Amino acid sequence: MRFTLTSRLFMTALIASVVCVSACSPKNEKSEYAKTDSADASDELKQQIEAKPVKVFAITPEDANDIALLEQYDQNFNEVSAALENDLKELEAQGNLTEDMKNQRKRDLIQSSLNMLKELDLKTEQGRYIQGLFALYWENQMDVYSELVNSPENDLQDPTDAVKGMGDYYTAEAQLKHWKSQQK
Repeated sequence: MRFTLTSRLFMTALIASVVCVSACSPKNEKSEYAKTDSADASDELKQQIEAKPVKVFAITPEDANDIALLEQYDQNFNEVSAALENDLKELEAQGNLTEDMKNQRKRDLIQSSLNMLKELDLKTEQGRYIQGLFALYWENQMDVYSELVNSPENDLQDPTDAVKGMGDYYTAEAQLKHWKSQQK
């Protein structure tokens, strides 16, 4: 699975907002508490983006079918994402793109991904595990995006929210890659 340009831009914007929030804090106000908070935030950030170890699941006759369904989900998502990106570029070129339209389309993309995941009829425990990890990631992204759009200055309350759930995404990708490597 791979990130499309839209999802990369979305993640870059979120991470940039984290950097901006961090960089804007006054240097002379750093106390022991601020250093501790920074270390805690760094640890939390690390936990949010780290993939969990690959789990071992029993091999089943349905493995190939579930892998194919997950790959089809990825392909469908990439197509929807590319179509959205093209649509946004076209609207912008025409001068018809508003911030509200852009936000609604991005929200729709996240919801589409969740809907596509929910529609998957996976038969294996491993397939449902991967499906659940991807769903967790997209649910977190919906929460983060909603918070970002609804905040008065497009800032996140907690800067570590910008990468919330990335570990779930990376874990799902690693699990699927491992699973595919076990197939004959």
